[in-house]
Amino acid sequence: MEVAEFSPPLGINDMPFEILCDVFDYLPLMDIKTAALVCRRWNQIIFSELYIKRFKMVVSLNESLLRLKQMVQILEKSDRDYYSIILKVNLGSPLTEARLKIVKYVVRLISEYAESLYFNMADLRLESCVSERLLRSRKLQLIDTRAKYIPLGMGLKESMLGAICEYATDLTDLVISDMNINNPKALEKLSLLGQLKLLLISDYYPYTKPTAPPINVPSLENLTLINVTDESNFYFKVDSLKRLFIHTTGTDATRSMQFIANNITNVSRLGVHFSARTIVAQQIFEHLDKFPNLSTFELGGVAIPADALQELNPSNRLQKLILVGCQLETLFLTDLNQKLHCLRQLVFDSCLLFHRLQGFQRVQYDDLEPVRRSWPHLQVLLDYN
Repeated sequence: MEVAEFSPPLGINDMPFEILCDVFDYLPLMDIKTAALVCRRWNQIIFSELYIKRFKMVVSLNESLLRLKQMVQILEKSDRDYYSIILKVNLGSPLTEARLKIVKYVVRLISEYAESLYFNMADLRLESCVSERLLRSRKLQLIDTRAKYIPLGMGLKESMLGAICEYATDLTDLVISDMNINNPKALEKLSLLGQLKLLLISDYYPYTKPTAPPINVPSLENLTLINVTDESNFYFKVDSLKRLFIHTTGTDATRSMQFIANNITNVSRLGVHFSARTIVAQQIFEHLDKFPNLSTFELGGVAIPADALQELNPSNRLQKLILVGCQLETLFLTDLNQKLHCLRQLVFDSCLLFHRLQGFQRVQYDDLEPVRRSWPHLQVLLDYN
């Protein structure tokens, strides 16, 4: 008679490292610290570099005053780095002194070891070191800008943004995602960030144009505005800016370009993407002579006829032209050599070309060969990304 071998039941410690990490992700701050005391393996997992980088600390601002004070004490004694912190709070709730103290510690926990800060206003989420990843692709419309519409009680979010500007004054990179605020004063405290070099803002819809730009960030070199109205870029006065990217929902291209030219003229790289398909390239090209230092220009989401360059000033010193998601009547732009005599690189990125029989088709590699033969000094590239 054979005796069946007895297998002891599997326990939680038989789970692999990745599964235990998923389990620990559900624990709030106090419980994750308790879990670290259960056994040596849990302690090693929770304090491992891999788990620390993925751990999202959840901080509820809806607790009682006593509970908030206890949380402050825990944060003060914490010896671990947090890369991502989620703040749970009722929308529209005021930022009391107790809550502000929590926010202050949260900001300091991240900014003490990171110069880059990501603030998602829809999710109330703070993260570090993501701005470079978000900007790695130049196609602004592909950056995650989910249309989350928030109720009108925005006082807490604006106060939290103010707390970031006051308690993380040494930030060099700041990304504000899913802003969904139309208050023109919401961003004024950004002027406190004297070391800021890179700023990305998505979903900002100010309802009026200020009499003078209220936001002056003296060290800013890179400014990116995604899913914004025409008035949004008028809020910034930046003399040191080297690169400006804007993805606007506006339908008046001339107005948009005038707003940019009024405040920002020293940029060497300018990217302008439009959501409205009714805009044609001439409305933008006629303003490029207002940017004397411009060497790279990126244009997205517009229609480009054969004579689109007729509005360009021949003195323009543009060296690189990038067309993203544009509808081209032809690849042979009239007077390209004369109008852009300094041009060295022409890039077609996800553009459509009109064919008499097939209509608009995506530009293919073979379409570019005649262009290369016509302008041998010009580097003509095709980007499928």
